Amino acid sequence: MMMENHGGTAGAPMLKVVLGLNLSNVLVVVTRYFGGVLLGTGGLVKAYTEATQKAIEQTVLKTQTRGYEVSVLAEYGELEKIKYYLNKKNLNISKINYLDNIEIIVEIPEEELEIFTNINNNTSFKIIKYNILKEKFIDI
Repeated sequence: MMMENHGGTAGAPMLKVVLGLNLSNVLVVVTRYFGGVLLGTGGLVKAYTEATQKAIEQTVLKTQTRGYEVSVLAEYGELEKIKYYLNKKNLNISKINYLDNIEIIVEIPEEELEIFTNINNNTSFKIIKYNILKEKFIDI
């Protein structure tokens, strides 16, 4: 049985498509059931390129940025003002916990974190405190 070396006919064309679209954090899997010697090098490159393009076209792409999940603690009377403020800043509230006080869990891009430094001096509401819970990638 004769084996042909078709190096560079699968991974390289697939990577070229991904890089050409400026994508990151992507996994593309293509399974080939037929081809090899019969398709030839050009046919394999074309097949893997087209399969990758079609897979990406059918995918919902998300743009993400580095950020934080932050817990904001405030009194109940401040909730609507805080929600309005966060909405105006396009910050995502992922959860609200109704405890002795209100705890608002919000996703904040890295560059926006500074808004909490002087928040009690710059807004019409007051917070008791905020804590960074974790770093995470957040959708923008």
